[in-house]
Amino acid sequence: MINDNDNKVDHRHITLTPLSPIHIGCDEDYIPTNFVIKDDLLHYLDMAVLADVLDDKRRDELGKCYTLDTIQRFFKSNRQDFASLASHIVGVANEIAQTYEQMAGQSDNKNQFQIARTAYRPIDFSPYLPGSSLKGSIRTAWLDRINCRKPLQRLEKIDERYPPRKLEQKLLEFESFQEDPFRYLHIADAHPSDEHAPTHILYAISKKKKLSQLKEAELGVFLETIPGLLADAFISEIRIHRDDKSQLNWQTLCDACNAFYWPQLEAELVHTHLASMLDTEWQHTVSDLLVNEFGELRANCQGFLLRVGKHSGAESVTLNNIRHIKIQGKKGAPPSYRSETTEKRFASERKQAISGLLPFGWLWVESCQDEYQYLSITARNKVRPYTDTLREKQMERLEQIEQARQQQQAIKMLSEQKRQQAAEAARIEAEAAHAKEAELASMTENMRQIAQLRDEIDKRLLTGRKIDKGNHFYNSRIKKLALHALENPDWSEEEKKALAAMLEDRAAQLMNIDSKDLRKQLKLAALRGQV
Repeated sequence: MINDNDNKVDHRHITLTPLSPIHIGCDEDYIPTNFVIKDDLLHYLDMAVLADVLDDKRRDELGKCYTLDTIQRFFKSNRQDFASLASHIVGVANEIAQTYEQMAGQSDNKNQFQIARTAYRPIDFSPYLPGSSLKGSIRTAWLDRINCRKPLQRLEKIDERYPPRKLEQKLLEFESFQEDPFRYLHIADAHPSDEHAPTHILYAISKKKKLSQLKEAELGVFLETIPGLLADAFISEIRIHRDDKSQLNWQTLCDACNAFYWPQLEAELVHTHLASMLDTEWQHTVSDLLVNEFGELRANCQGFLLRVGKHSGAESVTLNNIRHIKIQGKKGAPPSYRSETTEKRFASERKQAISGLLPFGWLWVESCQDEYQYLSITARNKVRPYTDTLREKQMERLEQIEQARQQQQAIKMLSEQKRQQAAEAARIEAEAAHAKEAELASMTENMRQIAQLRDEIDKRLLTGRKIDKGNHFYNSRIKKLALHALENPDWSEEEKKALAAMLEDRAAQLMNIDSKDLRKQLKLAALRGQV
């Protein structure tokens, strides 16, 4: 704990341990046009990177995909290559991965595989817990504390007489934001304590609280979640500006949250019907923590329970004894209002599961003094088997991403190097061509003919093949120009000597005849003015 401004501010560093899967929406979805699923892993694709590496054939193929199912098929059929381009990898329930195998890209597929993302940091895709969500859960518990479980009259009219904002103002005794005592409470966004905070994609399924209640077929709802039993996964800060009127401080905050949320979690663990569907290992671990380490930490105001995020359940966001939960009736029937819901949402690896279920949203928040650290360490060790496994898998995914990133970077660097080399070669070639053009432009017509013949001979020399005196090129170009220079008075002595020098050098290398015979046939001595 850090006290600021003469003990007027209680400033604490807190650690947060998800106890069960948490999903806090961010109004974004994974859609099959930005991911592929391979080996029970969702590979999220950076469209900018993908655009850089697509070859012309695939660009043309993608350009011909006009419907969602054809686009899905394109990504699915190319996933072997695309998976290595992932900027983010998420574990996926095996049954969801199998459904992707069977249904993605099918024209009659009604489930388009939109997967709701949990709140994340754009810089590295790591999940985080928004401070506003944490504060909202604390506020609910605090309001329940102030209300002291007192019922309101005329319960059936609560929505009309006491809309949520009006009820808050009544309990907290304020009329404007400036008077809201919760303005003295500041909670920072909770970020991963290291770079290995994983997420996992599961089903969200509903179960009726009573066996007698019929249940319709499960809907295929996919959610990205922060896994439970992830010890000290997040860190944050909390600041409480002391105010005598509100009585808000760390101790009363712990008491309020534990008084509200603790009985709810205990009730879930022993529910007459639903408890038998819970993951037994998770159920045992959490029950043990509540009785032992968390129980002692609670007694000494070292931490508290919270419930945050989607599918926390209406009971966790409404006050005791004044709950007025709207229950939708069957089609055409009016809704009813009850003090509890008739069904509950669970996180599940399977769509039709009746075991291995996990409730959503449970979170342990802790600011532990040194004398109680042994309890925190013991609790951490109890969940370590889960924590280590989750972190190791996430580390493998991060390493996979890094290896793929390095490979792509190497490919990109090589491609850029080749591009630069090609550009440099083109520049040199262009400069040489320009220089040659300038050189030719400064020459006489006869000297240009010599230069052009030299270039033609040089090209043939590059092939490594010699020619004999019956060759067409020899007779129509080499020999013809030599005789033309001797017979034409327009050729100066210097031009004829230049032609003779070029032919003795270049033609001798090209011709498959004796050099003396070559000089005689081309009359090189005459070209040099030698009698």
